[in-house]
Amino acid sequence: MKNYFILKNLCRKIYLAGAGDFWFEEGEISQGKSLRYRLLCFIVFSTYISMTLLEIIGVFFGAMPNDERSDCTSFAVSHTIVLCKMFSVIVNRKRVKELNRKLVEICKDHEDEHRVAENYRIMKINVVAYAVSVYGSFVFFLFDGVRKMMTGSHFITIVTYWPFYDDNSAIAVTFRLFTTGVLGVMLATMICIDSFAIITLIMYKYKFITLRYYLQGLREQFDKNNHAGNEEYATDQLHSGFIEGIVMHSHLISLSKDIDRSVGAVLALQVCLSSGSAVSLVLQLALSKDMTVAAQLKIILFVVALYFLLALFLCNAGEITYQASLLSDSIFYCGWHASSMRRDLRQLVLFSCAAAQRPIVMKAFNMLELTYGTFIQVVRGTYSVVALISAQNESTPE
Repeated sequence: MKNYFILKNLCRKIYLAGAGDFWFEEGEISQGKSLRYRLLCFIVFSTYISMTLLEIIGVFFGAMPNDERSDCTSFAVSHTIVLCKMFSVIVNRKRVKELNRKLVEICKDHEDEHRVAENYRIMKINVVAYAVSVYGSFVFFLFDGVRKMMTGSHFITIVTYWPFYDDNSAIAVTFRLFTTGVLGVMLATMICIDSFAIITLIMYKYKFITLRYYLQGLREQFDKNNHAGNEEYATDQLHSGFIEGIVMHSHLISLSKDIDRSVGAVLALQVCLSSGSAVSLVLQLALSKDMTVAAQLKIILFVVALYFLLALFLCNAGEITYQASLLSDSIFYCGWHASSMRRDLRQLVLFSCAAAQRPIVMKAFNMLELTYGTFIQVVRGTYSVVALISAQNESTPE
């Protein structure tokens, strides 16, 4: 039941972050449909949307220096995609609840305590590392804002259309501090949503590992029971266990569709965010000749956070494909050929092996394959675009 508590604890954090109740057991996390909580969620997301709209307006109509315009553009694009990611999960709340139920129930009777503990350790490392990378970038944005204030400018992290660049009134300063706080809270909500997608992928991967060890255990148990006078019992145990394994396999295959419907948009939008925003940020870093060390560090850490999350998504999705591909051998060598019912099981084994030899490939929007190769392609594509534009800029006479 470790997976039950992992998912429930995560859903509780998502609830506290203001994204709603995603747990499949009614009343376990939220005590009914609270009007006060709904009002709080409305205020929180209205603030997120308002801040993002001010950033978008600032990109087109704001009068500001080039460095602040670059920050405004980066934040406008990033926050728009982040909001789309959040709403894609919130809109599919019922599907997410059903996904949580299936993640808890499938294979739960055959999960090994040590493997579940290892699963939890990997989840924790992934989520903590991602949170550290995000807030590490946020700290350097704060540091750069303080540096600007110390050099005679004004403190700023989020660049919006208003306050205007030369407005240093008390109201303007207060609003800049307010948007900084809003950014900190928004990052917490974003991390919770992204962490749900990460944990879903890791947990799904370990479901295939659990099934593989279960099928291998059938052969070991059959060899142990298959002795003179006990052949019928050993065969019956193998037959019933194999049927149960095939049912679990079919449930796992269908679960990929539930994951795509629930968090597929989050994975696809992250590919767009990491590739698009990273290009603009790296170009800003490469083409600017008078950028301070603090400004360079905030951009570098921002890019690291974008690519780190993309790597977590795509590499864990790629690992699902790999683990699913290993099931074919486990099915074939489960011991069916040594049983007295081998003729009855042969057809079922052949169909099961054929199904396992078409390994699951996680996709976003049923188009973009989420694999190790996709991550490499995104990184290479970003590098190629940045290298091309940088070369053109260097060859253009001033």
